This record gives sequence, structure tokens and C-alpha cells, in this order.
Amino acid sequence: MKIFLFIVKRAPVLTCLAMLTALLSGLCSGGLVALIHRALEAETGEVASTSAGLLNQTPSGLFGLFLLAVVLTLLSAIAANLVITYLYRQILLDLQIRLARAITRTPLAKLEQIGSPSLLVMLTEDIDNISDTATELVPLISNVVTVMVCFGYLIWLSWQAFVATLVFLIIGGGSYQLMMRREQKILTISREKLDILYRYFNDLTVGTKELKLNEKQANAFLNQVLSPTAHTVQKLLFRWDMAYAIISAWGRFLILMVVGLILFLLPRYFSLSSSILSGYILALLYVRSSLLAIIDTLPELAEAAVALEKVESVGLDLAYETAIAPAAPSATPVTPWHSLQLVAVTHRYYREREDGVFTLGPITLEFQPGELVFLIGGNGSGKSTLAKLITGLYPPESGELRLDGRLVGHPPAGDTASREKYLKKYLSPNQYRQIFSMVFTDFHLFDELLGLALKENKEEQIAHYLARLQLDHKINIQDGKVSTTALSRGQQQRLALLVAYLEDRSFYVFDEWASNQDPIFKAVFYTELLPELREKGKTVLVISHDDHYFHLGDRILKLTDGQLTAAKITDGQLT
Repeated sequence: MKIFLFIVKRAPVLTCLAMLTALLSGLCSGGLVALIHRALEAETGEVASTSAGLLNQTPSGLFGLFLLAVVLTLLSAIAANLVITYLYRQILLDLQIRLARAITRTPLAKLEQIGSPSLLVMLTEDIDNISDTATELVPLISNVVTVMVCFGYLIWLSWQAFVATLVFLIIGGGSYQLMMRREQKILTISREKLDILYRYFNDLTVGTKELKLNEKQANAFLNQVLSPTAHTVQKLLFRWDMAYAIISAWGRFLILMVVGLILFLLPRYFSLSSSILSGYILALLYVRSSLLAIIDTLPELAEAAVALEKVESVGLDLAYETAIAPAAPSATPVTPWHSLQLVAVTHRYYREREDGVFTLGPITLEFQPGELVFLIGGNGSGKSTLAKLITGLYPPESGELRLDGRLVGHPPAGDTASREKYLKKYLSPNQYRQIFSMVFTDFHLFDELLGLALKENKEEQIAHYLARLQLDHKINIQDGKVSTTALSRGQQQRLALLVAYLEDRSFYVFDEWASNQDPIFKAVFYTELLPELREKGKTVLVISHDDHYFHLGDRILKLTDGQLTAAKITDGQLT
């Protein structure tokens, strides 16, 4: 089964250890049946005509074997439970880290297409369902081994009777499997609906202020959007639980039917002694709990399989690390650089409320160190998308992105004969992105200054920036930890700017950074902070609507319906 192969690949050593403990537990548990049966035969004086062996012992000898089997069963069960617990935690941790790494490696456009709510479901519900497979692995193996040992004993007693028993079990198992396959579709549908429900939960938490200010909107959201979807999910899950209950009960019924058929039907067609018949009934009743445990495990494995299929369907591969070009260098920033070029770059994407696909480009553009460039245009003209293309967050659908003549991207197959050849012609997208520091319109602030190579006098450096950005009375930063991010939006933007300063990259991009700043600090940003960055040799791209500051830039680029043109200030007017 695919889900088990997935678990084995994640933790092969632990899985093998778990299988060994399960095997021992199953052998000991199954062996108890034969010992009990032989003990009963010894008490009644009737012994089945079987081959001589370990079980042909005196009552005292059988009691010693029984005690040994019980102790081994106990110890192996304890060991199995310990291994299960550790395996589950290791698998859960491994999958969480792998999924987190997969998210960081996945292209931004793909992540935006998946959506944050779906990613959250994967990080919680799906990962937990997949990890739960580890807790089922050892009991399943133990129960399967117990069943196999008991079946082996039944063959030893009478192979003809076993063939008839096996036919009954196959017929019953086939009907059980048909029911499982039919109802498993419910899991897939409910998983899709769960993504939608989590998206509405996200709307609820993010849009709380708007809902509180508009009671009609809140009631409509709860009654027409959230509640119907939640009810749909619950109905689907209840249907699955109901189907599971029916299927589980059917499995229990089948086992009892097999016992009845052996007890009342087989003696009519086969000459079975009472000793052999009692051995069959005893073994089947004993193995019934193991068979039921196996039956109860199958629906949970089905849930895990659906979860794994969902994660893989969106292109997040948990089984293997994403392949990296063999000659790809480490992601250290390329400094210094002299020319960044976009050559006939295009990007297409769907825009809401419009038919068809919006095309940005083709755009040919060049940046050099130490220049301040304004990017302007109407809403929806593609400014933010162009910034993501420039910074390498979106790969061009056509055209080329070059840094000092080196093509940004992975080379085609057969074009990496040597590391030197690779380094001369290509630059990995990840390495290229390290020259940028960008403050997005929807930026996110972390509670710690992560991954920053701060100078030795970092306390003085941070204190200087906090005072310069008028944040020193609001927050303090000690050992890289920010005291609070519960600030106004404008203050959060300043804190994001401080982080960008500390990154000390060679290319800065600000997307509507000054939109929430007061007039005084907005003037400081445009007339002092941006020119200072330019004087330090930084390239600065500013997306802005503040036209009375455009004269401070070296160039003005204007986007109109996805097409780029140059603009300039003439007699105080933008032309």
C-alpha cells in the first residue's frame, strides 16, 4: 500500500524495529491459541491426530510454554507501544518540516494558487492523518501475524477444512472491500470541502472588524456562507462515519457467519473429529479480535491515503527532496553587480472581474547600482506583478532575466557539463533573489530578526534605526527579538523598513510603502531615506502614487495595461 511505503521511506530503521516487535507480538499471541487448544485436549484426553512436535508436551510442560508465551506477548506489546509512540512523533515532526521546506521551495505563484487556508489544512489535518498511519502500522502487522499463525495452525489441524474456511472469508472480504471502495469517494469530496471551510474560517478571523461593524454582513456571512459549508462538511463526514459503522458491523457479522458455517456446515461434508472442530472454533474466536482490528484500521488508512493524495496533488512532494541542479551554487548574494536586465519578459495571470487572462509585457528594462527609480501606474496595471518578476519571485513565462549577462534560471538538460560552465552562463533563481530586499504591501513581520548578519555593533545600529524611524519609544530589540509587533499599520511599515535596512541588500523595492505614513514622515522617507540609500550605491525601486515626489527619482517608469513606458516631469507635470 502506498501510504505504508511512504512511512517506511520516512523512517526505515524505526519502521523495521516496529515490524520486528509486531512480528514477535503476533507470533506469541497466535501461539497461545495452539497452546490453549492442546491444554484442553490434554485435560479431556482427546488429542487430534497431528504431527509430533513442540506442542506434544505434558500438562506441566504446556503450562511452562504458556507462561513463556504470555510473558513474551506482554514484553513485545510494551516494546511495540513504545516504538509506535516514538515512530509517530518522529514521522509527524519529519512531515511537518518536510512540508515547511516544500512550501519554501515552491514557486510563489503556485503557493498563491493553492491559497493559505489549503496550506493550513495540509499542515494540520493532512499531516496528522498521514502520521497516524505510523500508529496503525505495528498493531496491523501484529494482528496480521496473529491471523497468519492461527491460519497456519488451522492448516495443521485440517487443510481441507481450512480451504473451505478460506473460501468463506474471501467471499465475505470481497463484499467488505466493495463497500469500502464505494464509500471512500466521500472522503475525497469532504477533503475538498474542508479547504473551502478553512478559507471561510480565515475570512472570519481576518475580517472580524468589518463583520462587527455590519450586522447584516455578519449574519449573511454566517448564515449564507460559513454555516452551509460547515453543515455540508459535517454531513459528508457523518455519512462516512455512518458508512464506517455499517461496514465495521458487516465485518463483525461476516466473522460470526464463518464460525457458524464451520460449526454447522463443514461437519456435513468433512469428517472432522470433535478435537479438530473445537480447535477451529477456538482459533477463529481467538483470531476474531485481530480480524476486527484489521477491519477497523482500513478506514483510517483510507483517510491517510486521501490526505497524502491531496498533498501530492498540489505539487508539494513530501517523499523526496526537490531536485536541485547539480552544479547550482550556494544562495549567497551576488555582489557587486553592474547590470540587471529584463529582456522581452512576459507574465500572464487571471484578474478578477475580467474575462480572459491579463498579459504583462513584453518588457525590456535595465537597472544599475545607485539609481532611484519610480514605478507608477493605475490600479491593476501590473506594478506589483512586475516587481515580483524583477525580484525573481515570479519566473518569466517568456523572455530572459539576466544579471551581469548571466541567465537567471536552471540550465536545460545536458548544459551542466562542469561547474565552471554553469557559473559562467547561469545564476540560480534562489541566489539571484538574495540581492533584493522588498517591503510588500501585504508584508509580514516576524517576532525575531531571523537570518540577519548584523554588524558587531548591532545594538548601536538598531538603536540608530529605531530612533531614525521614530520607533524607539514603541519597541525595543534585544538579542534579535522584537518586543512587540502590535503597532499601527504605519509603524509596522517602519519596522519592516528597519528590517530591510538591517538586511543591507544591494537592491531595495518598496511597494506603496508610504501609503500609511503621516505627511511629515512621508516627506522624510522620500527626501531623506531614499536618497541616502542611493548614495550608498543601492538600487531603489519605489512603487508609488505620490506624484509630488517623483522629481527626486532618476527615472520614472509607467505601466499602462501591462505595457511599460518612460515618463518624466516637465514644468512640474508628469508626462
